[in-house]
Amino acid sequence: MVAVMSSFSADDSGESFPQLGTRQQVIFESTLEEFKRYLRSEGKNPRKEIGYAERSIGTRVSRVLQAIRWVWETNEPSTDISPEQADQVIEALATDEFRRRDGERYSEGSKRKISNALVNWFRFHGSDWEPEISFTDEPAENGADPFNRDEVNSLWETSLTYKSIPKYNNLTPDERDRWRGYLAQELGKPKGEVRPADWDRVNKNWKIPSLIGTAKAAGWRPALIERMKVPWYDSESKTIIIPAEHAVKNDSKWSQPLPEKAARPLELWIEQRANNSKYDDSDHMWLTRKGNPYTSQTLNYLLNNLMEEAGITERGRKLCWYSFRHTLGTYTYEEYKDLGIVAEVLRQNSTSSAARYVHPTEELRRSAANIL
Repeated sequence: MVAVMSSFSADDSGESFPQLGTRQQVIFESTLEEFKRYLRSEGKNPRKEIGYAERSIGTRVSRVLQAIRWVWETNEPSTDISPEQADQVIEALATDEFRRRDGERYSEGSKRKISNALVNWFRFHGSDWEPEISFTDEPAENGADPFNRDEVNSLWETSLTYKSIPKYNNLTPDERDRWRGYLAQELGKPKGEVRPADWDRVNKNWKIPSLIGTAKAAGWRPALIERMKVPWYDSESKTIIIPAEHAVKNDSKWSQPLPEKAARPLELWIEQRANNSKYDDSDHMWLTRKGNPYTSQTLNYLLNNLMEEAGITERGRKLCWYSFRHTLGTYTYEEYKDLGIVAEVLRQNSTSSAARYVHPTEELRRSAANIL
C-alpha cells in the first residue's frame, strides 16, 4: 500500500498536531521550538557554531514534519522518531511510497532535502544518524564542473579534521557524556562501552583523508572506488594497480602512481583498517560506516558534507564527485597544453573524450577579462 504524504509550507510548524494527545502536543511543540533555536545558532555546523539563515529554518522544520507525519501514519504517534523509523522514511522515499500531497513522487532534489533535514533533527538530539541511501540531483559525468585549486586544497585540509572531536581531557563530564553518544553511533558500539581511547581512535582515523587524497591525485570514478581492493596497492612503488577485469570503461590493466601526499594517508589507513573488525571479511579499500562499499550517492553525500564544512559553494556550477576528475583534466591541460597527456592521466581512449574534461579555469577567465 502506498502511503501518500502531503507537502507542507514553511509555516506548517505552527499548526496543531491532532495525532498527539494534549500533553504530547505540548512536549512536541516545545521540542520544535528548541529545534528552531538549534538550527538558528549551530545547525549548519555544530562544531563551529554556525547556524542557518532565518529564511531557511521554517522550510527545514517543515521537511522534518513531513517525515514525522509519515511515520505517524505507519506507526503509533509519539513525540519523536527513532533512527530505525528514519531509515524507514528514507527507504520509502527511495521506493516512492512516501509521496507528495498530489500523489506525485518527490524529485531527487526534494528527497535529498528531506533527508538532510532529518540529519539536522538527529544531530539536534545528539545522535549522529546518517541515511543509508543518499539522494542527489547529480549531473552526468561529463556535465560536472571542476573545483578550483584553492577549493581542492580546502577539501583536502577539511578531510584532515572531518568528524574530529574535542580531546577527552578538555571536556566537562556533561560534554563527555554527549560525545559518548556520538562515538557510540560512529563506532557502532553501546554507549556504555565507549572508552577514552575511542576519542583518539576517531581523531586519528585516516579513511576520509586517504579517500580524498587519492581522488585528488587520480580522479577516481565512483564505480572504481566501489571496486577498489587493498591488494591492488603496491607500497614499494606507491602505485595502485587496477586489474583489467575491474577497470571502469576500459578493458586493460593500468597502474596509478600516487604522490607522497596521497600515498602516506593511504598507507596509514591500510594499517588502521587491518585492526577494524568491519573489514574482517572484506578486501574493499573503503566501506561506509554501515559496512557497505561506497557508491556515487554515498560519495556525493560525503562530498556535500566536506564542501559545507570547507565553506565551498557551487556558485552556479555543478559540483559532485566527478568534479575531482574534471579538476584533474582541467589543470593537467593547463600545465601541459596537450590533450594526449590528459587522455593518459584520465585513462581515456581518445583526445576527443579527454577534451570533455577540460574547462577554462577561473584564473584563465580572470585573465581574459582584462584583455581589452
